[in-house]
Amino acid sequence: MTMHFINPAPDGELMAELRDAGVLAPDMIDRIEAAMGRPECGTLNDFLLAGADIIPAQPWLSWLIRRHGCHRFGRVAWHDEAGAWVRDGPSADGNLPFRRGAPDCALVAVLRPDCREATSRWVKVPRLHWAAGTLGEIRQLHLAWRAFAACPGSS
Repeated sequence: MTMHFINPAPDGELMAELRDAGVLAPDMIDRIEAAMGRPECGTLNDFLLAGADIIPAQPWLSWLIRRHGCHRFGRVAWHDEAGAWVRDGPSADGNLPFRRGAPDCALVAVLRPDCREATSRWVKVPRLHWAAGTLGEIRQLHLAWRAFAACPGSS
């Protein structure tokens, strides 16, 4: 990997875990960096979202489910009810709530399982269910959040 992480400790640790788990292989890392234009520095979040079409869905989902206790609730997608959270976030953790569940509960798409505690603090819902989404789904959710936040009158 030639790109340097802006937050080297947490990003490097999770990157090592992804390599050890077989989610990322050296050729994938090179292809993702090439797709990003070989930046000198960046975040693991940006790297993972840029790799959504390169990193296979199955190893990613298995890693989230088996290693980090996430659940596949079906497709991760934007729901208008998530607009309430857009005003409060997202934070740099990359995890995004996308659907309300039972009273006082939310589904959160997990990009960074190592940042769930930080996510819990800003989502401010008593019970969070950690959703395993493909990187493609999570990338689309991030794009939807940005688009909603950019719309006049959405906040």
